[in-house]
Amino acid sequence: MPVLDTSLIIDLIRHKPEALRVLETIEMEGLTPATTSITILELYRGAYLSPSPEKNLEEVEAITKHLIIENINDETYRIFGALSARLRKEGKPVGDFDELIAAIALGSDSEIVTRDHHFEGIPGLKVRRYSNVVYT
Repeated sequence: MPVLDTSLIIDLIRHKPEALRVLETIEMEGLTPATTSITILELYRGAYLSPSPEKNLEEVEAITKHLIIENINDETYRIFGALSARLRKEGKPVGDFDELIAAIALGSDSEIVTRDHHFEGIPGLKVRRYSNVVYT
């Protein structure tokens, strides 16, 4: 199952062509898109920090109501602990939220769909990168 990362959902909200194409490809492959509860937290934080919170909250809710939400479960705790410790010992941490998103995806044998390259350094994680363009 493809797990849409925060970067992709933000690009969907911004109607970026690359993001729209990757979502269309996922749907054409017959896959059901998902995201994580952690991604939802990040999206709400971003909406409240934006100059137009009400508009952005509506956009977040409009998109996320169509996604399966992958949550933290008992397996996630162990995967996160081992993954986070390993990345820190190797000097390659990617941040608690992204490590938790990766742990949720690893626990459900899902792939992360993102434009962020740092997920590619997570052992065993399947990553579908759709663009390396950064939008401001």
